Amino acid sequence: MKINKGVVTVQSFHYDIEAPTADVKTNLNINIEKPDLKGEDGQPINEDEGKILQVVVPFEIHTENAPFKVSGLIGQVVQPVGFQGEIQDLDAKQVQQLSRPVVEYIETLTYQVTSVTLNHGVSLNFNNDPEIKPNDAMKDLKNKEKK
Repeated sequence: MKINKGVVTVQSFHYDIEAPTADVKTNLNINIEKPDLKGEDGQPINEDEGKILQVVVPFEIHTENAPFKVSGLIGQVVQPVGFQGEIQDLDAKQVQQLSRPVVEYIETLTYQVTSVTLNHGVSLNFNNDPEIKPNDAMKDLKNKEKK
């Protein structure tokens, strides 16, 4: 499916210290809504190419044994080309395709913030189980320290 995409917007992103023994949470709620967008002329935006939708993902994540949790709300306006149906007509694969850029943004922000706060990035992978991995720079640094 071809998708016209707007910019990913971060409405909130929180990084908080959490006890590593706290309950594991992977709350990632993908919501697709019909926004009421208007053009510069005040008229509704043309949807001839496809219906304009908004992907909104509120999240709260604490991975196993991690000393932090992240939470927030990130979204993106999308236009699936050729789609004129209702939101409930989207199948699971289409929802995943529409929401993947937002989910990747959550993964990227988490990695970047943890690389600063923990001195190693934490990789979240919502295709599989989230896992914690040091980034390549940390691996190189540790290898240099061993020599």
